[in-house]
Amino acid sequence: MLVTDPADLAKVASALARARLAAFDVEFVSADRLVPTLCVVQVAWLGEDVSLDAPVDEIVAADPEVRLVDALAVDAAPLVAALAAHPLVVAHAPRQDLGLFATRFGASLPNVIDTQLMAAFLGIGDQVGLAALAQELLGVTLAKEQQWTDWARRPLSDAQLQYAAADVFHLPRIYAKLAARLGDKVAWVREETRAIGADATAAAAITPETAWQAIGGARGMDDKAHAAVVALAAWRLRTAIELDKPLGQVLNDKVLLELARHRPSNPGGVRAEKGVSPIAKTRADEIVAAIASAASTAAGAAGAAGAAGAGAKVEREPRREWRASSTRAQRWAELMLAIVQLIADDTGIAPRLLATRADAEEAARRIDEHGLAAAEQLPAWQTWRRAVLGDVWARFLDGRLAIVGDPAAPHGIRLVDQ
Repeated sequence: MLVTDPADLAKVASALARARLAAFDVEFVSADRLVPTLCVVQVAWLGEDVSLDAPVDEIVAADPEVRLVDALAVDAAPLVAALAAHPLVVAHAPRQDLGLFATRFGASLPNVIDTQLMAAFLGIGDQVGLAALAQELLGVTLAKEQQWTDWARRPLSDAQLQYAAADVFHLPRIYAKLAARLGDKVAWVREETRAIGADATAAAAITPETAWQAIGGARGMDDKAHAAVVALAAWRLRTAIELDKPLGQVLNDKVLLELARHRPSNPGGVRAEKGVSPIAKTRADEIVAAIASAASTAAGAAGAAGAAGAGAKVEREPRREWRASSTRAQRWAELMLAIVQLIADDTGIAPRLLATRADAEEAARRIDEHGLAAAEQLPAWQTWRRAVLGDVWARFLDGRLAIVGDPAAPHGIRLVDQ
């Protein structure tokens, strides 16, 4: 079951390529590392004689092939390539795994479907764990004692091997059960999983120059503070890469933003900032230099703008758009969130998959400022969400749909066509 030889790995990759359905999971060590160390890749697949069009009970009754690949003993790249090329790959909550594949192998898996998301679309639970899902759908109890074991230690114990195998053995069966209940909505889940994979791939492609874009909480900052955020984020990523340490151990987001606002001009000022990490304290002079370079950049941009004269355009770093919403937009957003909850209750889809509070607030603000047409590019009007949510929001906002109180309704309110 444990693959440690390149020739055996090639056979596994070939078998995966021929299979109708493949499943995977990974075990890694991430403590105190910027990029986790990949230790084991578990794969399972259904044989060529198993049809995905067969009755669910037949698929559930079929035992998949399972192999565990020791990623410390053999290069797992051929296996990852086989998964990337496969038309149907099942995984449970694979965001971090996909990010690791993107970072380590430059690979993206466009045809993954997430069983955790499938469960969320069915109302089974939002972000439900694999063990809970296996218990509910299959009546199987998965042991979790090895969850926090040291996967980099060799040899792997029998308990570790059994745990790793169980994590993928049941995935084809779980997928079959969930897919049968979802019907055409399986396509919705595939779209959502594809978006998760795209986010993971994009995160792996972050450079020092773009690192600032992943930092939240910079709303309302002036130009000098914003320039400092850009410079400090670049310094943090370069330092994290050099030391192979997580970004938060170098400098967490909250402290980075405070340093950008205060912009200390000497190492003592950096060290005096509350919450500064030991790494940042030892490199306080580098932080001061980064802040100084940001000040020069901001001053240069301002000077260029002045020299260019009125009406001239000076290129600069893009900034996140933020404006306070009007009272009307704020009221709309609250009612739009109530609609999200109604739809979630009626469909069983987890509310966060429909829209978050930020989604509702942004949609309300844009529509308030620019009319309904301005919302066409927002998430609620894209893919499957348009019919389920976006069109409902539009009908509410243009007066065709009303929210009314109804003591007899399960939720106390309901939607009524005007």
